Amino acid sequence: MKLIFLFLFLPIGTIAYAQTNTPKLDSFFNSLYAYGQINGNVLVAENGQPVYQKSFGYSNFKTRMPNNEYSGFSLASVSKIFTSTAILQLKEKGKLRLDDFVAKYFPDFPYPEITIRHLLTHTSGLPEIEIFRQQVKENPNKVFTNKDFLPTLKKINQPLAFKPNDKYQYTNANYILLALLVEKVSGLTFQEYLQKNIFSPAKMTSTYFQNDITQMGNKNRVVDYDYPFLFSTELENVDSVKRYRVRMLSLSGFVGNGNIISTTADMLKFDQALYTGKLIKQASLNEAFAPNKLNNGQLTQTVFGGEKASYGLGWFIASDSSKGKIVGHTGGVPGALSILVRNIDKKQTVILFDNTFNRSLHQNGLNAMNILSNKPVSISKQSLTKIYGSTLVEKGVDIAFIKFQELKDDTSHYYLSEDDMNDLGLQLLYAATFNGHSELALEVLKQNILLFPNSFNSYDSYGEALAKTGKKNEAIFMYRKSVKLNPDNENGKNFLEELLKK
Repeated sequence: MKLIFLFLFLPIGTIAYAQTNTPKLDSFFNSLYAYGQINGNVLVAENGQPVYQKSFGYSNFKTRMPNNEYSGFSLASVSKIFTSTAILQLKEKGKLRLDDFVAKYFPDFPYPEITIRHLLTHTSGLPEIEIFRQQVKENPNKVFTNKDFLPTLKKINQPLAFKPNDKYQYTNANYILLALLVEKVSGLTFQEYLQKNIFSPAKMTSTYFQNDITQMGNKNRVVDYDYPFLFSTELENVDSVKRYRVRMLSLSGFVGNGNIISTTADMLKFDQALYTGKLIKQASLNEAFAPNKLNNGQLTQTVFGGEKASYGLGWFIASDSSKGKIVGHTGGVPGALSILVRNIDKKQTVILFDNTFNRSLHQNGLNAMNILSNKPVSISKQSLTKIYGSTLVEKGVDIAFIKFQELKDDTSHYYLSEDDMNDLGLQLLYAATFNGHSELALEVLKQNILLFPNSFNSYDSYGEALAKTGKKNEAIFMYRKSVKLNPDNENGKNFLEELLKK
């Protein structure tokens, strides 16, 4: 499903660098753009100096306004590294200890066994922010903020998913709670604290919170976020896609976990501020970049840019150290992806932003780092799902099926992704407006089960589509199958319970 990319030495363009890796980087990213796998900004630096910097595509597709070096992008979960840095700053000042129980600072916190370290390492067992589902139903136009978080935790009274530090489970709830802790200890709002103690010292003049109205006149131009429909060649502004309304509106007020806008240049300033000790001491960085050990003595296991990794105090740590110690963070919200990769041994930095949700962005952040180490890289080819989806809509089920069968074995040119098929089905279900779109959604999600029969999520999504189209009994069967495959599928359990009540 991947091809080894043969480097073509293409013209560098308007920015000339002496480094020998620059033509390779330019060739690589130009190829990605040609394959439609990047629309955004790239900055690659060594020893604090850019060796490659380029903008691709448009910040606004309707007006054809191009991205440029001043374009501001959503960091999404890359924002978590600021939250971690803030906590470590407060630790250095003696304001808190990482092994303090959270209840020490919030006496009514319903989980007395959770520590600050558990939050930082995503080992708390706290539920995700989907716990707001009922409140969103009751207040569909309300934008929820951090102030709503603790009252909601107490109200739902949901048991932890596991004993703290027994498992690693990434959840935004951990970092929302950490932001509340920063406010409690510092006496400042989280936004004020970051501005005073991180953004200003690092001279990050184009970084601010997405919902900070006072910053909307900032010279930094924020891009529009467009979502690529897999059933057409059109791009839709993500704010108008119904299935993302809750994420983009109702749950857009949380901080600590995301919702920060920045530029590639500002993120390089942050990167350098860490090296020079402007923000926290080297001892704190060493602790942040150390993999967390679970109660059983094993390191947390996760993925960073498609490669095996562990997790420290707000940072992913790549398991493969053959190129040096690689740390960083990924981010993603509907319509946008981001990644910061740092080789702290070689002082190399890769920053990628994309505003059309090209799924390969995270992998390509690691690929760019591989280029700096003269390692071979691979790039994805065309998505078979994209071709299948457009054929399905334009020519019908039978011709689309034949096209799919014709191309599926051509792995030198096409790749097949369970997530892409799942997205295609849900996009047809919720975002399409033409007659018969629901029937096509059911066809796609059914095919996804046949292609990936061991995936709990494929059954979950098919069950969702069946329920939406009035096929209750069939939906119940699919949700039961999903929960059987993954007993931790809380979303599936909740929907199954609701269906059984009807």
